[in-house]
Amino acid sequence: MKVERRFWSPSRAAIGFFLVIGGLFVHTAMADPVPYFPSGPLTKVFTGLGGKIHVREVLRPLPPSGEGPRVEVTRTIRYVKFPARTIVSTYSFDSREGKVVQNTSTSAFGKRVWTFRPPLLKYRIPFRKGLAWESQDGQNRTHSRVWGKVKVTLPSGTFVAWVVRKRITYDLIRRKSPQILYDYYVPDLGLIAQGGWADDGLWHWSRKLISYTVGNPSLSRKPEDRP
Repeated sequence: MKVERRFWSPSRAAIGFFLVIGGLFVHTAMADPVPYFPSGPLTKVFTGLGGKIHVREVLRPLPPSGEGPRVEVTRTIRYVKFPARTIVSTYSFDSREGKVVQNTSTSAFGKRVWTFRPPLLKYRIPFRKGLAWESQDGQNRTHSRVWGKVKVTLPSGTFVAWVVRKRITYDLIRRKSPQILYDYYVPDLGLIAQGGWADDGLWHWSRKLISYTVGNPSLSRKPEDRP
């Protein structure tokens, strides 16, 4: 499998952010037939790591494949004073196995396009408590398990979200470094936040949703306590 790594800081938190962000994408409008997978235009804006990172994601639906719907996500990433980087990725949903996978990704430093063979498993749907899966991204392995539902308040609103606990074992420059992260998903927007406990014992948001715009104006409001 060909994998491109993209980092602008040696910090552990930044490493976790950029390894995972390559697999994060926006979600669907309420009327979509596949929960937690996008089917219409959507823009999301995130901040994280104490305001050091800003990410703008723009979703564009693609023609469906034989297995299910597909989507393209363009991310513009700004990290402290480094130049902005843009990454374009494609994802698809395998309706037969309930798998959301990443198919391709451009390089953050050029025009090269990387193809994942086999496609990189990001998560499984529908979510249910205890559901677990594993994925291998080059030398990095991720074990994920659905932890349950919580209410979370972000700058973009208050949500009832599914939480997925992820244990990521990195192997960067022949050094393994496990990390625990928690992803938050809601029906209308997909991933809205990611966080974890840092070495200082405090909770830190790797990213959190600060605003969003959906293609259907009737869905532009902030969802409140939506199951």
